[in-house]
Amino acid sequence: MKAYTLERFEKKSVTYRGTEVLDTDSNAKGIPTKAYQRQIGKKGLPGIPNLTGSFLLITMLGFLFSACRAAPSIQPELPGEIQDYSVKIDDIRRTARIYVPSGFQSRKLPVIIVMHGSGSDGQSVAIQSGMSKAAQQRGFIAVYPDAMPLNPTQRADAENPRVWSDGTGRGYAGEHPENDLQFIRSLIQHVMEKLPVDEKEIHIAGFSNGGSMTFRLAREMPDLFSRVAVVAGVSWLEPSDWKRQDLLYITGRQDPVIPPNRTIRDLPYSTISRSTSVSQTLLQWMGQCTSTGRNSPQYLPPELQRKSQQFSCETHSVQYLELPRTGHVWPGGTDDPVAELNATTYIVRFLLDRRG
Repeated sequence: MKAYTLERFEKKSVTYRGTEVLDTDSNAKGIPTKAYQRQIGKKGLPGIPNLTGSFLLITMLGFLFSACRAAPSIQPELPGEIQDYSVKIDDIRRTARIYVPSGFQSRKLPVIIVMHGSGSDGQSVAIQSGMSKAAQQRGFIAVYPDAMPLNPTQRADAENPRVWSDGTGRGYAGEHPENDLQFIRSLIQHVMEKLPVDEKEIHIAGFSNGGSMTFRLAREMPDLFSRVAVVAGVSWLEPSDWKRQDLLYITGRQDPVIPPNRTIRDLPYSTISRSTSVSQTLLQWMGQCTSTGRNSPQYLPPELQRKSQQFSCETHSVQYLELPRTGHVWPGGTDDPVAELNATTYIVRFLLDRRG
């Protein structure tokens, strides 16, 4: 593989309380989220920045550092088996972790692929979301793939974060998206061959950049994934026609990274100029569906039922849930323990309880 450098992915930054924060606009004054301030020991949040004009993106270093610090094993207290997966694609080593629950050997199991955000990794999103615990409780296989670093010839760290080829053209993965696609296909094929899998119940969920990659994978492999769940991600792909799956979309009204009511333009390390939005993404997914939105299922808390809409289309459904007080986090995860909603519980219920 040819030598690869990070020079043309030069990052811009601002300084907040003596700490550098990555940003797309060097003249803007970005404010980290509460989750990141907890990482650096700061308390209080003066307010959410005004995100008018060109899109301001704060890359939370709490997520970036998770890629390079030693992290504990994914839910080591659980009785299930943790398997490591590794494959070399185009001379690049790709890795993933798989949680296989105990006590369910007598039947075929659903699978949920969980895609981490940029600067994170599979192990971190496993801990962040608590998806392995849900896998043990509900009886499904949880799979956590790792994205490539911007420069795959060097170790992933805060200066060389992992990023998926979500359509923004970032890093080596953005220029060679077939590597990610081949990796995910290989990973799923491995799981189906080695484990008792219900091949009609393979689902995918993702957060942020992993959510954007989830949209891409669902479009590239429509016959593989049964249902799709995305938290705080958007589709960067051009509109097209494909076999749409049922979609659950969760967003936070206070999200400064993927704001639900603003156009999103350009991202750090991106090599293309493109804009998108949450509404554009949902309209793409709805296709020709003209169903009027209605309140979501009754198992949502009453205050959230009013913030949620469900569209029943001819071949699929789209459920949209907006959390009024939530930012750019996985709701109910380790970065948002006092949350309006436990996203993992809700996502698993959406994906698994719709069978048949």
